[in-house]
Amino acid sequence: MTWAEVEANTALIERAVDHTPEIDRWCSGPDWILAVRQGFAPESDGLLLRTSEAEVPGFALLATYRLEDGSTMIAGLEPLWGFAAPVFGPDVETLGTELCQELAVRDWRLLVLPGVPPPSGPRSYAMCLARALAPLGQAHIGEGIVRQVADIAEGPDAWLARRSPRFRRNLRRAERLADEAGLTIVDVRAEEDLYDRIQAIERSSWKGQDDGGITAPEMATTYRAMVERLRGNGRLRAAIASVDGDDVGYILGGVRGDRYRGLQLSYRRDVAGLSVGHLLQWWQLQDLRGERLTAYDLGMDMDYKRRWADRTEASLTLIVERG
Repeated sequence: MTWAEVEANTALIERAVDHTPEIDRWCSGPDWILAVRQGFAPESDGLLLRTSEAEVPGFALLATYRLEDGSTMIAGLEPLWGFAAPVFGPDVETLGTELCQELAVRDWRLLVLPGVPPPSGPRSYAMCLARALAPLGQAHIGEGIVRQVADIAEGPDAWLARRSPRFRRNLRRAERLADEAGLTIVDVRAEEDLYDRIQAIERSSWKGQDDGGITAPEMATTYRAMVERLRGNGRLRAAIASVDGDDVGYILGGVRGDRYRGLQLSYRRDVAGLSVGHLLQWWQLQDLRGERLTAYDLGMDMDYKRRWADRTEASLTLIVERG
């Protein structure tokens, strides 16, 4: 396969993702992985494999990276976080066998496959993939990622009822203070200048002080590409908070299947006392009402997200050192 063929087969790739149990289906799909590749590894050579099954094939979407010692690592297209599973399809063992054959004739030292669901038995994704790749060298499981997830199938009111009395009290107080300050939140998913507006907010946020958010060059490219992809397929969700006509905060995310995935959330330093971040999340939860979603994926585990989440979802990393 070529990168052009990957782009041309995004619908089929999404079907393969949906036929792979327990992986992070949102981040393993093209909306996420191809945007992240565009920002972080646009020049990387690809190892792009498609199996021959007629109805729903399997895919391995990998890239090569040069290590400090000059050797080669082969890993997923999303090397920064590790949410995405770069190997997916209905028959993981067959796909792993074909991937093993392809890797056997290539020059590399390290294979890193993130997004692996924790093993649940001998026929689980992790065990099938590990068996298939065993001829290549020593394989072991490394740390992965933990995501915080809120259950929203019953709607925002049921979700709020599960929060602590203190949480609910603080949210009501924040709503009152925001109303007094004239803060409004507006859906901006259709606005053509959306990305420029959120970039301006980010530069005035605590993350923007040291390019720790989406103002960093690679992140800016990634999220601009992701916004364009999500807008193009109707999955984009975005809102901006304003006070007296000035943008002070934003929330950015997308929907796929029965899941909303939060992508970025930020606000200007000078409005920190208005709890803008909490208000934006609460607004988004309410705005999703009626979309038949079951999960609000808050992303990477952080302390503040635990107050919003009902459970966690975890993945591991499969590492193979060339034998």
